[in-house]
Amino acid sequence: MKKLYLKSIGFWFALLVLALVNAGIREMIYKPILMPYIGTWAHQISSITGILIFFSAIYIFFLNIKEEYSKKDAKKIGFLWFGMTLIFETWMNLFLQNLSVKEILETYYFWNGETWIFVLASLVISPMIAYRILKGKN
Repeated sequence: MKKLYLKSIGFWFALLVLALVNAGIREMIYKPILMPYIGTWAHQISSITGILIFFSAIYIFFLNIKEEYSKKDAKKIGFLWFGMTLIFETWMNLFLQNLSVKEILETYYFWNGETWIFVLASLVISPMIAYRILKGKN
C-alpha cells in the first residue's frame, strides 16, 4: 500500500475532528437561535460549513503531500474517505443514537431537505478539485 493511502487514512481522523467541531458549533451556537424561526436550517447551514471546512482541509492536505500522486490517487482517496465516513456514520447512528435503518436512510433524502448526501459527495469530489487546482487541468 502506498504511503499516501496510509496518510490519507490518518488524515480522515482529522476530518472527523473537524466534523465534530462543526456539529458542536451548530448545536451550541446557531441551532438554538435558528430553531424557533426557520426550523431545521441549522443542519443545512452546517452542511455548507462542513463542506467548506472539509475542502479547505483537504486542499491543505494535498498541498503538503511530499510524494507524487496522480488524479487516480486523488479519486481513490476521495472514495476511501467516503467509505470510511459512511461506515462510521452508519455505526454511530445504529449503535450510539439507536436509529433504525429506515431513520438512517431518511437522512439521505435530499428531496426532504436533508443535505447529508452532499457532504458525503464533497468527500469524493474535493480531492479531485484540489488535485486540479494544484496540478493543473490534466
